[in-house]
Amino acid sequence: MKLGMIFFVAVLLIASCIAGGLQSYLITTSNADVELQEKGKRVPPFSFTASSGGFFSNNELADKWTLFFIGYTFCPDICPTTLADLDRIYPKLVEAQGSQTQIVFISVDPNRDKAAHLADYIHYFNPNFIALSSTHEQLIPFTQALGLVYSIVDEGYEGPFYLIDHSASLVLINPNGEHHATFKAGVNEQGIAHVDMDAMVDHIHRFQQQW
Repeated sequence: MKLGMIFFVAVLLIASCIAGGLQSYLITTSNADVELQEKGKRVPPFSFTASSGGFFSNNELADKWTLFFIGYTFCPDICPTTLADLDRIYPKLVEAQGSQTQIVFISVDPNRDKAAHLADYIHYFNPNFIALSSTHEQLIPFTQALGLVYSIVDEGYEGPFYLIDHSASLVLINPNGEHHATFKAGVNEQGIAHVDMDAMVDHIHRFQQQW
């Protein structure tokens, strides 16, 4: 009877330690800059036009870590700032042994961002970056499924000078094609929505090591 009680207490202690470790992990990774997603949350089926030609779909997510970022080439602040920062930290993202990481920019402005213009824009920041476009009918449900939003500011958007409000967060997709985490944007010293890139790199490396 005493041996049974000792065993029961030992199990409780082990379970408590495991739970404490898990809680500590969640605290350090579910803070203001990163939100972990439920395991198994797959990216919805999609097939978008790649600026380099052809299509980019769920098949291109397999066996890679992917960072999704939405925006548009006429964006005056968030997009050029974020893409320049992604270019800066890109060497750190791809240095992990055995972990392929790709950065994918999704244009939410199909009216102006045609393939050739989109290719020139994205390659200005980094020739390894991928740019995609599609129709609003496909883009809206896809971005919403990933917790991202965008909207056209001006009603008469047929003209050349309209603006688009859009999320500045970055979405991380794991090699199983699942929505793994979202890196949320704060506001930097210039008043621009901005993701803490160095903290993001640390989180991604941790996720890759645990994968």
